[in-house]
Amino acid sequence: MEIIPFECGPLATNCYLVIDNLYVGVNSGTAPTLIIDAPPDAALHLLPVIEERKLKVEKIILTHTHWDHTLDTAELKRKTNAAVYVHKEDEYRLLNPNETSIFKLPFKIEPVKPDRYLFHGMKINCGSLEFEVLHTPGHTEGGICLINHENRIAFTGDTLFCRSVGRTDFPGGSWELLLQSIEKHLLPLPDGIKVYPGHGIPTTIGEERMYNPFIEQIMEQNGVMPVLNNNN
Repeated sequence: MEIIPFECGPLATNCYLVIDNLYVGVNSGTAPTLIIDAPPDAALHLLPVIEERKLKVEKIILTHTHWDHTLDTAELKRKTNAAVYVHKEDEYRLLNPNETSIFKLPFKIEPVKPDRYLFHGMKINCGSLEFEVLHTPGHTEGGICLINHENRIAFTGDTLFCRSVGRTDFPGGSWELLLQSIEKHLLPLPDGIKVYPGHGIPTTIGEERMYNPFIEQIMEQNGVMPVLNNNN
């Protein structure tokens, strides 16, 4: 697996090209690829790389549908012919992005109809890579994380950041649900899982278990002391 990160748009949103590099150098021009999130200016940054390396973008996975993660979805779909995947509960922002923004934006966002719906436990394949979808509501109703267990990778969108978590004061947000999502679906993951968040720098589940003050709150409520297990 090869991961190419990009920081895009006015809110410094991360998006990722995820490439099955088993195909690189073997079947030129056919390396199966995922795009994870499509923030403003993503097309400007991603498309030259896709063209130069002749990548075969199969899917665009949206971790949630706030505009800073979706604005370039329509353009990327047009240029790559990739299928757009989103959780059903977040679809409404994708279909009506200008009407559902919490404040009036100085630009228009092109609506997109998703091709497939994500759901908890769903498996998504990209070449030889397999990803598990975790439904992690709280930041939005249909927020998801994407886990590749074989390579110990997690794409967490705006659910979990390095030393922080997603905000919940927007419509559709819930602090209680966010903490439940993290406790139920992310904290059970091995400490060695590398986390690629929707904003900020990568981290690991183990580092967040030890040093994230919001996760510390969860563990204190459960009477658990954070312990880093370097073998996981």
